[in-house]
Amino acid sequence: MVKDSRVSGSPSLLRVINSVAVLSALRSASPATLAELSASTGLSRPTVEAAMEDLIAQGWAAELAAAAGRRVGRPARRYHFRADSGYVLGFDVGAHRVIGVLADLNGEQVHTHEAQVDPQLEADPRIAVVRSVATKCLSRGKVDRSLLMAAGVSVPGIVAPDGTVTLSTVLPGWNGVQIARRLEKSFSCKVLVDNDANAAAVAERWHGVAKDVEDLIYLLVGRRMGAGLILGGRVHRGFGGAAGEIGLLDPKKWELRREKLLGPATQESVADRDHQVTEQIIADARTGEPGAVRIVDDFCEVLAQHAAAMTLTIDPELIVVGGGLTYAADLLLPRIKRHMDTACLRTPELAASAVGQEAVALGAVRLALNAADEALRQRAGGVR
Repeated sequence: MVKDSRVSGSPSLLRVINSVAVLSALRSASPATLAELSASTGLSRPTVEAAMEDLIAQGWAAELAAAAGRRVGRPARRYHFRADSGYVLGFDVGAHRVIGVLADLNGEQVHTHEAQVDPQLEADPRIAVVRSVATKCLSRGKVDRSLLMAAGVSVPGIVAPDGTVTLSTVLPGWNGVQIARRLEKSFSCKVLVDNDANAAAVAERWHGVAKDVEDLIYLLVGRRMGAGLILGGRVHRGFGGAAGEIGLLDPKKWELRREKLLGPATQESVADRDHQVTEQIIADARTGEPGAVRIVDDFCEVLAQHAAAMTLTIDPELIVVGGGLTYAADLLLPRIKRHMDTACLRTPELAASAVGQEAVALGAVRLALNAADEALRQRAGGVR
């Protein structure tokens, strides 16, 4: 005999829908009064009040204390979404380091931890580093693991929809690794995996120079080059997840130009000396030293060639240049634009990343928050 859910005490479907609607409205405009929530949801005030009681009981919302001081009349009760009712983790898993960011459900960072790794490290020990970084973020952020609602992982490579790395030329032994499935067992929550350039593009649109931009290209530039595409406000990954792998357009030319400015793209650790050489070239180019100017200009020519190919295909509003050379945007952007002008019908606006080197990790946080939103709606509505 099947029990009637209404008799067994579980919430009705209508109550579930109302709770989810009120929670979504509160997250969008916290703090808010019952009247404001009623207006934004279209629900009656008693319905909103009943839903709010459920949300408070479940720990997702709380009533704000009345402000100090005497007032005429009874002040409206105000409620806020409890961002500390759950947490997410975001990871930037690169060749030389693993960065983990613990954030609350508003995306506010609680703790960040970085671990340097041997670029030759195989998949299993690198995944162990990810787990270790997660543990440090949680312990130092004083967050219980049970409050973790989702995790996002960004990696250099092509990622299948199920979170399997199908191809990575940067991380040894990662081809075919089911990173999402393996980490879900450790974290006991949903784990989403995406390409690092895609994650950086998401971070830039979340709280960088690309806010409210519907169509953009994010160029992730360093010892390797990739691009994240956002079309119609959503990440475009392509049929097989390989959209944006522009470093393959002319690899020999790219390798030659990159090596002159950044050094060889080997699997060996990046020495401080290499950074110093690059910084000296940039400094010399700023003073107009011909050899340095030529190296920078040749580098920008390749970037422009690849960006122009994508621009002619999708006609974006904005191109964001990010990665380790963002600090040299004053040199790069005008040169990229000049080269693109010769090939494009309309060169998009170019801008340097405002998020910086944390873009990939913060994009992973946003990825996790998207998954947490769905889990939050289910929990708030009592869905089992």
